[in-house]
Amino acid sequence: MQRSDLKRIPGRLAFNAVSLYSKGGTTIDQELHLALEPVAVAGLSHIDNRDKEASYKITITPDGRLTPALAAVLWPYGNPVIGQGIFGATDVPAAIHGNDNSLDTYTSAAVETMPHLFFHPMKTLVGQLTLLALRGTTSGVVQPWATAGSLVTNADTGGTFADATFTTAGIIMQNYTLTWTGIGTWTATEFYDGLTFEPKVEFVDDNVASTGLLNRRIKSVGGLLRGIPIGQTRASIQAALKLQGAGAVRGASGAAKAAAVTVTGADGKVYLTLGLGQLVKSKLQHGVEQLREGEVAWECLPTIAAGVRGAFFTTPIT
Repeated sequence: MQRSDLKRIPGRLAFNAVSLYSKGGTTIDQELHLALEPVAVAGLSHIDNRDKEASYKITITPDGRLTPALAAVLWPYGNPVIGQGIFGATDVPAAIHGNDNSLDTYTSAAVETMPHLFFHPMKTLVGQLTLLALRGTTSGVVQPWATAGSLVTNADTGGTFADATFTTAGIIMQNYTLTWTGIGTWTATEFYDGLTFEPKVEFVDDNVASTGLLNRRIKSVGGLLRGIPIGQTRASIQAALKLQGAGAVRGASGAAKAAAVTVTGADGKVYLTLGLGQLVKSKLQHGVEQLREGEVAWECLPTIAAGVRGAFFTTPIT
């Protein structure tokens, strides 16, 4: 056994023209997802496995920097074409550059899980990102299993760990406020423990006999923005819910009760906009250690104008 056989190698992710280090205390994980088809024979039981599907999941909690260019890559499905595949005709590789000059290159990757956003002055802004890596293409044709490097290439040289764009000032940690446009007193509202945005996306898979998983198509998109508001009374929360009193009715439109929601940083930039935010959660607590007005949450809905659907959410950073 040699000591050099035990490798601890920090890395840098390069994907879709952006560069990310992983947050301190976290790793860039590259995990093989191998699906097997069992083969059984009566009287002999399970005698074999046949390779059914192979892909990689790359997960990273980014270092905390956020720019418009980074936001466009990390949250690509805020205004999707429903039914569109997340893998296009041109491969977008993902490369992990080790600080020992190693280089792992995944031939074709796409965002599978968009990160949460944490709006809190003592938390970095960006949560965990997951990329899905499938087989690459040549002249628009998906490469077969038998093609060398169709899925991943591992090299001991060629990696560049240094990122010339990195600055400590680029890591964003600041106060944020929320404005629910035109709704009661919800203007520049602060939150007890910050805000958390949880984007959601569902897919439909294209599975082809000769290749396996060929693509994922967008089925639906959404998101939930939640936090404990400061200064909003029980009455103001109830008025915004519109679940009782004049105008309240079973079957009421959530979009009709919703309005645009914006989250603005202390730097004056808007970091998140919901096309329409519908208040869908309210919690009251009575106790010594709990705030009476507890967590509320907005679900994002899109605007519809002349039959054209708008974005569910945007991350403009402007």
